[in-house]
Amino acid sequence: MSIKSLLQLILLLLIFFIIGGIYFLYFYSGPLKNEIINEKEIKKTTNLEKKQKDFLDEEILEEVVISKKKVEEKEDKSQDVSNVFEDKLENSKKNSSETIINLTKEIEYISSNKDGDIFKIIAKYGKTNIEDSNILNLEIVDGIISSEKRSQINISSNYAKYNYDNQNSQFYSDVIIKYDDKVITCDNFDLNINENYAIAYNKVQIKDEKSIMKAQTVTLDLLTKDMKINAEDTIKILKK
Repeated sequence: MSIKSLLQLILLLLIFFIIGGIYFLYFYSGPLKNEIINEKEIKKTTNLEKKQKDFLDEEILEEVVISKKKVEEKEDKSQDVSNVFEDKLENSKKNSSETIINLTKEIEYISSNKDGDIFKIIAKYGKTNIEDSNILNLEIVDGIISSEKRSQINISSNYAKYNYDNQNSQFYSDVIIKYDDKVITCDNFDLNINENYAIAYNKVQIKDEKSIMKAQTVTLDLLTKDMKINAEDTIKILKK
């Protein structure tokens, strides 16, 4: 082979290489680069989505934990309220039970003094005084003082306090005392059965067949039935 032919062959091969290189550069390297870029973008997108998913999962988990805590707090508060309500209900039942136990119905006490007078006190309801166990608080009360030598004295009131120790009584609220032809009304009437006297006070009014009188206080001798009337003003005779 001559040198000229060899040069032509080399030149031809060089042209093929150049053409092949250009073809590869434009038709193969572009898609390959794009594919590489796309793979990188996909990896980035995947990593971003994973991070977002992880962040979202953390937020959901945090919300679940917070919700659980709120539910537990509500349950605790509900339990506390329930416990308070149960305690109050229990105390209420206890107090109600104690009140029912302490309350007595249809009470009657009978006592007498050195002169043989008999004092009977009757009440619809009664219970022991909290401050003094010797005193009985009474409601809807009637009292009777009877004697073989003297006429009977009848007493009625809405409330009264009876003392076990000395048998004295304090009637109050709409008090009415009746004996012979006299009717005494007042707000308070203190009876000392052993000393044979009683005192009516606060809005005292005395009625009989002949007159109506008002006074500040009236002291009544249970033996003689005599009355000692004391008033800041002169006794007023309202009717003759």
